Amino acid sequence: MIQRVLRVLAGIAGLVFAVLGISFLFAPGGQADRFALFPAGNAGYNTLRGDFGGLFLGMAIFCVTGAIRAAARWLVVPASFLVLIVLGRLTSFLVDGPSPEARQMLGVEIVLLAVLLLAIRSLREPVRLGFGAWGVIAALLLLVVGAGIVFERPLGLAFSRRTVTAGIQQQAWVSRLPDGLHAGLCGSGSPLADPTRSGPCVFVIAGKHLYVVDSGEGSARKLDLMAVQPANIDAVLLTHFHSDHIADLGELMIERWAGSSHLDPTPVYGPQGVEKVVEGFNRAYELDSGYRAAHHGPVTMPPSGAGGVAHVFNVPDGSDAMQKIIEQDGVTVSAFPVNHSPVRPAVGYRFDYHGRSIVISGDTAPSPVLEKYAHGVDVLFHEGLQTEMVAIVRDVTAANDRPSGAKIMADIPSYHTRPEDAARIAQAAGVG
Repeated sequence: MIQRVLRVLAGIAGLVFAVLGISFLFAPGGQADRFALFPAGNAGYNTLRGDFGGLFLGMAIFCVTGAIRAAARWLVVPASFLVLIVLGRLTSFLVDGPSPEARQMLGVEIVLLAVLLLAIRSLREPVRLGFGAWGVIAALLLLVVGAGIVFERPLGLAFSRRTVTAGIQQQAWVSRLPDGLHAGLCGSGSPLADPTRSGPCVFVIAGKHLYVVDSGEGSARKLDLMAVQPANIDAVLLTHFHSDHIADLGELMIERWAGSSHLDPTPVYGPQGVEKVVEGFNRAYELDSGYRAAHHGPVTMPPSGAGGVAHVFNVPDGSDAMQKIIEQDGVTVSAFPVNHSPVRPAVGYRFDYHGRSIVISGDTAPSPVLEKYAHGVDVLFHEGLQTEMVAIVRDVTAANDRPSGAKIMADIPSYHTRPEDAARIAQAAGVG
């Protein structure tokens, strides 16, 4: 009876590995987030699908086969991998320090390993390892851990050099993109704190040009993590001037300037009012820019390249017209008004390049103007606010005597769009 239960558990472990393998194979992006991985372009996703997907699917096959055949030798393979994985994680705890996520993963891995080891022992064909074999294994484990402790500093420096080298090499992925229109999220958060999300930010690569739409808190670092170099930014475009959409503009301008010794300040496009925003950041960073130019020298940090320069376009009240604001090398960037009242002006952007098109909504309530200009585009980046979740925050803050927070939570749905409505807008507009 116990053996049968352990075989079932070993089979369940195989199903767990199968789900992970299939997820890495067909949805590598989601698994990358869960495993704190940052794939760089197609090569990174190729690694996730091939290496990680293959590893977990292989372990699944061995587990399920061993459970069905009641053959311990099949279970030895995934158990061996789990021993090495646990060893690697413990070594990381010693060298890098633990984290809550890593502890959770270690707990799951130890449980799976225990199930497999118990199943191996209970089956009719157990793998018999004598005291000598176990002693050799223990000695090897101690040797690896001991070497990691003794040589922690040189190993750490060697790993650091390798990591930095890999990071620099990864930055070339943008240059390897085929000529076309590409986009990605460098931030999808809200003003509410979230350790895994930066504030609103979308980058668009059109041919050899890089544009960033909005720069919420943490988005400059997120671009670095995604190996999209702020130094290559042609222009920043702001949809409106709420703090969560402009908070990292100063950092983005600094990184563009420092990353490539730009002689010209960062072009920042936006509706009327953008000049005040850019002037404010320029003044706030004026002392910092002076320090950097003095420290690194005017060749590396040319004073003329510090800060930003505002490019203002006018959005008249009541207008629903779309206007072209950038035309270069076949790239057309247009702006149109959206409904984020009482925030005025607020705009969305449309990018067209070589027969491809992208629309980015910015913050907006459901807008017929946006639907009009998103008609037939390939990709629509539309904001979404789940009102039922916001209502939970409202109710809890009210119940805990925080009337200001409750009032804000009650107000914000009026100028945002529910995900379901964003989907309907995309469907009505025939978005690709």
